[in-house]
Amino acid sequence: MRKQASFIANRAHQWLENPWPFAVLVGTALIYVAFLASGLAEEILDNESIVRVDGWLVHWLAAHRTPFGIGFFETVSFVGNWEVATLMVVAAVIFLWNRRQRAALTLALACAGSELVVYFGKAGFGRPRPPAILSVVTELDGSFPSGHANISVALYALGFYLLFRSARSPRLKRLWLALAFLFPLLIGFSRLYLGAHYLSDVLAGWGIGLWWSILVLGVPGFVRRRRATKRQAADFTSRPNTAK
Repeated sequence: MRKQASFIANRAHQWLENPWPFAVLVGTALIYVAFLASGLAEEILDNESIVRVDGWLVHWLAAHRTPFGIGFFETVSFVGNWEVATLMVVAAVIFLWNRRQRAALTLALACAGSELVVYFGKAGFGRPRPPAILSVVTELDGSFPSGHANISVALYALGFYLLFRSARSPRLKRLWLALAFLFPLLIGFSRLYLGAHYLSDVLAGWGIGLWWSILVLGVPGFVRRRRATKRQAADFTSRPNTAK
């Protein structure tokens, strides 16, 4: 079974080294995530089932909060504040610029592009936050989509994924991959637990962060594969004909 899985993984890796299958995969992922996010926004505008789930979950979490939970998730939520995220991005870019310029640009573009979408989304939808009586935090901007959820993917998950790709140790790879999943879940849930957002806000934030992460990884990946393919073709045509 392990040999079969390894064989399939190797074949998939070889297939994706071709730029056009890779482009199809990236394009499909972008369209799919965009479709999910737009469908979510449409359900909110039409006041459909997701809105009822939003209301039920906010009330349920408010009734089951504990002092320990509030303190813990306030700390988790703080990591996703725009001030902290901005400092993290600036520090990462400065630290990586001389050694891993591509990774620095990837993080900066993902965060800047996704936060711009969040900003216009909040302004465009103008969705009110959950009622103050059900919340333990006070926020002044719109509720949809969640900026914290977005940054949990566009900064933290993407950053840990870049560390995963550059790590050589299997243990470190497992650690970075686990953190790439754990941070968005914790930060997103912290916003629900504190009554700062509805579930659909968090899902949309994750979707925006994921879309931009796929974009900033996919476009350079396609360009690199195209260049490699052209180099291989040039090398092949430049070889002397040794046939007799």
